[in-house]
Formats: sequence, C-alpha cells, structure tokens
Amino acid sequence: MKTILQRVDERARQFEEHALFVRLRSNDILAERKLDIVPPLAHFVMTFADIYTAVLRDEPTNDPLQRLVNAHTREDGHHWKWYLNDLDKLGCNPRLSFSDSLRFLWSEPLLRTRMLSYEICRMGLHAAPLDRLVLVLCIEATGAVTLRNIAPVGDAVAARTGAILSYFGSHHLETENDHTLEQDDVHREIEAMDLTPADEMRLTDTVEQVFQIFRRGADDLLHHLESPGAFPGAATRSRVG
Repeated sequence: MKTILQRVDERARQFEEHALFVRLRSNDILAERKLDIVPPLAHFVMTFADIYTAVLRDEPTNDPLQRLVNAHTREDGHHWKWYLNDLDKLGCNPRLSFSDSLRFLWSEPLLRTRMLSYEICRMGLHAAPLDRLVLVLCIEATGAVTLRNIAPVGDAVAARTGAILSYFGSHHLETENDHTLEQDDVHREIEAMDLTPADEMRLTDTVEQVFQIFRRGADDLLHHLESPGAFPGAATRSRVG
C-alpha cells in the first residue's frame, strides 16, 4: 500500500500547482473576490454529505477497512453545516431566488464541478472496502490542498470584516488533523498493507481518476474566478495591483 500512498502524495503536490491555487495564493486579487468561488462549490459540498453517509459508509460491518471508512465519514460528514453558515456570513443568500440558484448551480459552466460528485458516486457505490478507503484518501488529499490555499483567504476576510468563517477559514483546516486517518498508528497500519499486483494496478487507476476529476472541477472554479460577476446578483469586486 505504500506505493499507493506515495502516488496520492505525488498527485496532491501536483494538484497544488493548479492555476486555481496559484491565483488564490496571489496578491493581485482581493480576498473577498477570491471567495466568489464559494457559491459554485455548493453542489459538491452538499452532495459530499450524501456521498459519505449513503455511498461510502456501510454499517454494520466486520471489515476493519470499512470501519476506518465509516469512522472517517462520520467525522467529516457534517461540514456542510459550516458551509451554510459561511454563506450567511458572506451575504450570499439575498442575492438570488431559489430558481435562479438552481439555474446557476446546474449551468453548463459548472458541469465539471457537478461531475465531481457523480464520478465519486460511480466509483464508490458498491465498491470493496479497500477501494473505498483509497477513494477517501484521495478525496482527503485534494481537500487538504484546497483548505491550505483557501483558509488564509477566509482568515483575511475575517480579519477585515469580523465574520469568522468556519468552512473557509482555519477552523476547518485545523480539524482535518484530528481525523482517524491522520493518526500515526492508523497511517502506519495502512502503509504496511500488502497488495496483490491486481489490487495495486486497480488502486493506482483509482488515484489517477480521482485527481483527474478534481483537476477538471478546479478548472471550472478557475474560470469562475476569472469571470467577474459570473455569480448572478454578485457585485463585481475590483482587482488590485
């Protein structure tokens, strides 16, 4: 399993160099403007809760790997509540009617963002515990990259406005380190697992697929970030620099 974990780490490092994160780390866009990617994430964030509850979790189970997956889905499955709270704090709710919100989320420019959820469902539904575990490890790796790059933005907005963000600030990033899968003994146990050549080939393909669909989703978010006023009803914020 060590080779699979190394591949996940390698793809995560590459993912961090996506142009979206380069833009989030740059100083030429106001922090508030960077957070215009918050509304387009709604489909994934809200579906993510169902993925962890109804697709990847399987209870009761006697399989130790499925128990790990179950533990993680319970730890991570409630973060959508933080997202909704942040929408309130960022003033997103008064901008659109419900029907306009649906049109926006299911628009053509956000297709690849929606495909994130659909592809993960396709890969995770009825998958074996080992495959689900690797799927979760990939999701968590992409999530860690995203949070490392967005949390400083959320904290900068909070410092200026006093609106402390739970999902898009340091709070979310810090809680990730407390997850069961981040414990040293659990990580060593996973790393020491023996895989058959067939397992290794299949899981390697899983890693490649997951990171590919997340890169495509990041492409959508980058396009949105670089299109002022792409969120209907949003006031265009000026660039600096």
